[in-house]
Amino acid sequence: MPVDKFGRRDYKPTRTLVNETTAMVSLSQMNDIFLRRDGTSTPVGTINMTGNTFTNVSSPENDRDAANKVYVDNSAAIWKTVGEMLGHLDMNNFRLTGLPSGLPEICSDAVSWSQAVHLVKKTLK
Repeated sequence: MPVDKFGRRDYKPTRTLVNETTAMVSLSQMNDIFLRRDGTSTPVGTINMTGNTFTNVSSPENDRDAANKVYVDNSAAIWKTVGEMLGHLDMNNFRLTGLPSGLPEICSDAVSWSQAVHLVKKTLK
């Protein structure tokens, strides 16, 4: 039985989902309220999974489809394991920014343009 915010019985429910005499949900109620598994109904608003997960998601076919972890892991352009890049990194004409301003710690470290100019000037002196 529904109750109001003070715990009193609420005799005027705003919407009856189950027919109390037959204890069944009508087909129109199912079509209006429940998300259909066959994909013919569209959810309105946000679906809060409350920490639960979707399982058995297939690989996406359209731009807005959900993707499973295997698809994302296999499609990732950058593989990172223990701080090492595995494979080539194509910057697609973008710049690498945020490099440290100090001297490189080892010979294979990347350096900023200003640091490279400083090192060349230091070498030419």
